[in-house]
Amino acid sequence: MAIFDELKSVASTLQEAGKIEQYRQILDAQKELLEMQKQIADLTSENRELKERLAIKESLIFKDNAYWIEKDNKKDGPFCTCCWDNDKKTIRM
Repeated sequence: MAIFDELKSVASTLQEAGKIEQYRQILDAQKELLEMQKQIADLTSENRELKERLAIKESLIFKDNAYWIEKDNKKDGPFCTCCWDNDKKTIRM
């Protein structure tokens, strides 16, 4: 990542120049950047999971005491109603 590399370069220069306070500020900025990257990755993963669940929910059909997923005019299933209703998991019966 370009920003991280730039901060690393500046930190190295500040350390060599004996500017300890500024060096620590750069290290703090790097730490915050890494925390933000982790948060973005976590949110991206959560977003993907929620989109998948929404797509499944929109394609679920309840028939004969089971759930079926209708996709491209084809039915897949049956899936356990209790598993989806309680845990949001599509588990075949």
